[in-house]
Amino acid sequence: MFRLITRNSQSVRLVSPTRTVLGFAKCAVATKTQAPHFHTTSFLQGRKNQKLNKAKQLRVEREDEFVEHEAQTEAVTPTIDFKDAEERFQHVLEKFEKAANEIKLGRLNPRVFDNLMVAVKDGNKSEEVPFTSVALTSMKGRNFIVTMFDPLQSAAIINAIIGSGLNMSGTTDPNNKFNLRIPMPPVTQETKQNDLKQLKELYEKTKNGARGSLTGVRGEVRQKFHGSLKTHKLSDSENKQLLQLEKLYKLFADKLQDVHRKFEKSIMSPN
Repeated sequence: MFRLITRNSQSVRLVSPTRTVLGFAKCAVATKTQAPHFHTTSFLQGRKNQKLNKAKQLRVEREDEFVEHEAQTEAVTPTIDFKDAEERFQHVLEKFEKAANEIKLGRLNPRVFDNLMVAVKDGNKSEEVPFTSVALTSMKGRNFIVTMFDPLQSAAIINAIIGSGLNMSGTTDPNNKFNLRIPMPPVTQETKQNDLKQLKELYEKTKNGARGSLTGVRGEVRQKFHGSLKTHKLSDSENKQLLQLEKLYKLFADKLQDVHRKFEKSIMSPN
């Protein structure tokens, strides 16, 4: 049964309802096929690439920060001033030599009276003054020559020498009233043993004393070095510095021992 009529410019024909429905269906399919199509795979791949690039950039930034941190750490790595440490060790050694020489000289040292106090009179008053403020001492042969600034103080100076416990006394030089002649005491075996004991005590103090010693200097240098460390874990470079400090200490400890032995032999040698 024909219900619909389609018109053409030249003819009129009857159209079956069934054919009309099929025609509309084909048009709908064609329209759907021609609709825009979005590529989901390309979009996801782009997002993935963005994430990868961002992660790569973050990794590079972290690597740069690490390199910068390492450079800064390397720049502030603490170092030991070995020149200063060596000078301080040398100063300790020189002080020992000077003190050891005074022990060796003992009572033969022209400065033996320098620490005495002399009771001088000023009118009706008596005042104690340092020996060096009233006289100077030199050596001549086996005698000390005490040159007085004031001959009137000769008695007071002689009394100070007698009371010193040095087992010495003196007389006025008959040729010069400003001079006192004081014979040096004989050096006995007991005197030498006492000098050796003093020398040994000085050696131990110079090597291991809390302050002003080789061990003291080494400890102060190490303490300063460790105090400047940022971490408790030492690097190879830092360990090498501490090892070098130990070698420097050992060098001066050996030098100190050699000087000590030299003075021991000098004290025990015959006069």
